[in-house]
Amino acid sequence: MQKLNRPGVIAIDRGLRLRAYDGNYQQAVPWYQDEVVYYNSEGITKATDVPDADYVKGMYEFLDRHGELYFIEVLEAGRWIPVGDVTVKAENPPIVIGMAQYRGIGIGKRVMQAVIKRAKEKGIHKIYGSTVYEHNIASQKLHESLGFTCVEVRGNEKIYELAL
Repeated sequence: MQKLNRPGVIAIDRGLRLRAYDGNYQQAVPWYQDEVVYYNSEGITKATDVPDADYVKGMYEFLDRHGELYFIEVLEAGRWIPVGDVTVKAENPPIVIGMAQYRGIGIGKRVMQAVIKRAKEKGIHKIYGSTVYEHNIASQKLHESLGFTCVEVRGNEKIYELAL
């Protein structure tokens, strides 16, 4: 499933890396069933609409076709542990820190810095349409700290872009 010219691993630092998606969407299902994740990333508010394995599989297949999908991994006790995912693409590159204990400690920012670097390597000149729900203050702060500008508000969504 390795895409042409896509690195298998992007090292961010000694304890953080991106590993190319390998088809194992099942490990991400619990992330997307976490109330915080499905609300902040998918905008889902009803427990009856919680993403299932088919939803995650379809989403991952879409993201992998339209960008470079990676698992975010941290080094714990000598083993790389998947804790989330991110996709390198020009339009609305999504990021999820799926495991609660890894949220709010700077992983998202370091990952997005690596995404920006990889986007530049791929010849992308602008990241656009990066959609953040109005209630997701942490993601808004992340985008703004990296130089993204809010260019539009659509209902309960803020739309960001960044010139590379």
